Amino acid sequence: MFRKDPFPVKKIFLWFTVFLLGMFVSFVIFVSVASIKFGLSHPTQEGFFIPVLAGILSIVLCISLFIGYLRFIINMVREKDIIRSS
Repeated sequence: MFRKDPFPVKKIFLWFTVFLLGMFVSFVIFVSVASIKFGLSHPTQEGFFIPVLAGILSIVLCISLFIGYLRFIINMVREKDIIRSS
C-alpha cells in the first residue's frame, strides 16, 4: 500500500543547498583570483602583497569549508531512511 522508500525530498533539498553553496564558492574564488591578479599587477606599490594574501586565504578557506560541508551532506544522504530519521 505505502512505498517503503518515500520520495527523497530532504535529499533533493540537501543537494540543492550543495549546488547553491558551490555557486557561492565559485563566485568567491573568482573575486579572490581577481584580487590576486590585482596585487601581482601592481608590485611597485606599497602593500601589494595584501590583496594576494587575502585572495589566497579566502580561496583556501572557501575550499576547505565547502569540502567539509560536502562530506557532511554525503554522510547524511547515505542514511537509509533520511526523512524519518531523528
